[in-house]
Amino acid sequence: MILVVGATGLLGMAICQQLRQKGLAVRAFVRAGSPREPALRALGIDIATGDLTDSATIDAACTGVTTVVSTATGMGSRRRGDSLRAIDRAGQLALVTAAKRCGVQRFVYMSISPNFGPVAPLLRYKREVERAVVASGMRYTILQPSAFMEVWLGPLLKWDLKAGTGQIFGKGDRPMSLISIDDVAAFSVIGATDSRAANRVIPLGGPQAITPVEVIRIFESVTGKTFRITHVPEVILQIVRTVAAPFSEQAASGAALGAQAAAGDVIEMDATLREFPMHMTTVEEFCRRSVGA
Repeated sequence: MILVVGATGLLGMAICQQLRQKGLAVRAFVRAGSPREPALRALGIDIATGDLTDSATIDAACTGVTTVVSTATGMGSRRRGDSLRAIDRAGQLALVTAAKRCGVQRFVYMSISPNFGPVAPLLRYKREVERAVVASGMRYTILQPSAFMEVWLGPLLKWDLKAGTGQIFGKGDRPMSLISIDDVAAFSVIGATDSRAANRVIPLGGPQAITPVEVIRIFESVTGKTFRITHVPEVILQIVRTVAAPFSEQAASGAALGAQAAAGDVIEMDATLREFPMHMTTVEEFCRRSVGA
């Protein structure tokens, strides 16, 4: 049985779908009343109700499980009590402890690009949990993906392909290894099932390092539109990170991620893809898929 924590998120749902496509037994850790629970049940997934702030429900979810895949985060949540400290630090650390106590053999943890330094709460918590996973004694796979196309080129960050609008952090001249959520999910399945991925830290990027300016050219070519772009200067992001730090971990972390992305994030994938061959989604393929949707 594979437990997916964060199963109702975009990435967690994709992981659940891919695991079930392989015929694997999956349990999803889901909050009571989640609107996505019916979709998970329709996939034939067992539901464990609870959340990372409730240690008793964590233990119950981990009981009888051989592998845990955790993608849960408080980023973007508006639910009261979902601070990064509560979810991304305390909750994840509690999950690692419970998994070890319940006899879980393997732990797959979704972290963040190795090029991002610990300059904000989310980044510090990610590295702390990485260390705990490694020290747990369980076999582990730590995945360190670059920016998700679906997030960084999506409505959350003010991209609208139909309207021809978008937002860029910084000048947009630094390359990033943007990666599709489906590809990150595929590597999560590898982490959960392939012995070659055991006790590994695996950085993940897309098939091409591409600047935001190049992304715009691709989007314009595919859609036939001239895009209107808003630039957010790096200095503004740094100011927001500093000012927001005492009041909002999410806002400070979001600004820090924007600033670090503006500086570029290149992850070389040739060696990883030789070991784990797969087709990875290009920005053009992502754009055509989004336009079609």
